[in-house]
Amino acid sequence: MEVGQAESFNQNRKKKVLVVAYYWPPAGGPGVQRWLKFAKYLPENGWQPTLLVPDGASYPVLDETLVEEVPDHLDVFKVPIFEPYEAVIKLFQGKKSAERLGSVAQSNKPSLARFLMMWSRGNLLLPDPRVLWRRKARKKALEIIQSAQASGSPFDAIVTTGPPHSVHLIGLDIKRKLGLPWLSDFRDLWREIDYLEDFHPTSRTRRAHAAMERDVIEASDAVSYPTPGVGLSLQAVDRVPTEGKMHLIHNGWDPSDLPQTDIDPKQQTASNHYHIGHFGSLFPVRNAPGLWEAIRNWNDNISEEQKPIHLNLVGSVNASVVASIQLHLKPEEWTDHGYVSHGKAIEMMMEMNALLLLQSNNETGERCIPGKAFEYLATGRPMAVVTPVPSDLDEIAREWKLQPTGHDDVNGATQMLKGLFTHDSERRAHIDRFSRKTLTTLLANALDTMTKRDDH
Repeated sequence: MEVGQAESFNQNRKKKVLVVAYYWPPAGGPGVQRWLKFAKYLPENGWQPTLLVPDGASYPVLDETLVEEVPDHLDVFKVPIFEPYEAVIKLFQGKKSAERLGSVAQSNKPSLARFLMMWSRGNLLLPDPRVLWRRKARKKALEIIQSAQASGSPFDAIVTTGPPHSVHLIGLDIKRKLGLPWLSDFRDLWREIDYLEDFHPTSRTRRAHAAMERDVIEASDAVSYPTPGVGLSLQAVDRVPTEGKMHLIHNGWDPSDLPQTDIDPKQQTASNHYHIGHFGSLFPVRNAPGLWEAIRNWNDNISEEQKPIHLNLVGSVNASVVASIQLHLKPEEWTDHGYVSHGKAIEMMMEMNALLLLQSNNETGERCIPGKAFEYLATGRPMAVVTPVPSDLDEIAREWKLQPTGHDDVNGATQMLKGLFTHDSERRAHIDRFSRKTLTTLLANALDTMTKRDDH
């Protein structure tokens, strides 16, 4: 091949990126969506991803339908993983927890054995139990990269996505050994995430988390994150320069997930009730007694031209939240549908008159925006938002012309319910900004900038 032809070939070929991720189909829940969608749309933006994921992971929930969304052209390497902590949880609970890490600490039956299990998980396996996968995954990643180099089709970059944040330590190992440009993607907080408190961390453990987080951010050539609050936490790490490497890339919605391309809210007038649906897990920190009471008052005082509200919960619901709802609502006024597949959840969203988004009522909740917010936006349905005020979610909800309220604010929740019937069409202007295609372009730009900077 002549020099000119070689230059043309290099300009036209897709750049290659190795992505190391823990959550991957058949995993269900929100953790898998971000990189499943990025992997789908990156080739349109000049990047061909290869995935390195665990084999035999103990995922909290499974969604086999997501396996069908994995692109045919995608190379996926699987490395066996051993998760002894999950086996211990099964002994205590009799089944896998459908909630996030740390939720077992919310048991109504505390015991010394449970405390010791949680303490051991939080203080002996750092930064998380998946660190036991680090050695095998690192070895396989190096084999993949070196094999590609030998075949004349080298990787241009690596990406790690966490939590679990032990995945970032794999990227740190590869960066130190090979020097490849590295983007670390933080889907959530690290040292400041709320559930760390469930594991009774010692001061030594807190320092270890902070040191590992600092090492990762310092060694990364680029850092991406889904909300301003997560970005501020990462930039606050001691003595680490972050200028030029930080990239806000929100979560979003995928056009192919929706059953219709013309996003136009259609009210379900055939029903005798006004159906409001919440999709996703409901932890104790997301309980909203102010809203439950507002719904109770609404149903007790509706006029003839109004409909009673029926609350629909789709996803895992903690027993304490169920008890709170039962204090206010009659059994016929709400339905717990349990966990359903992602595709089924989208179908059910489209059947609702309005959609409910409940954020955690703590400091972590102030800095995070649930991925469901963007799918809600894309459906075009009226939205009710309960969140800490102020917060990242509060700010973006007001940008969308919504009326967010606090978890215990009965009057605010009442006004929010009334606002559902004055649906604001201005929200449509924000929809394209948060499509997965648009967001993947931002990611590709970050990878391009990172690799060009490395070339110089």
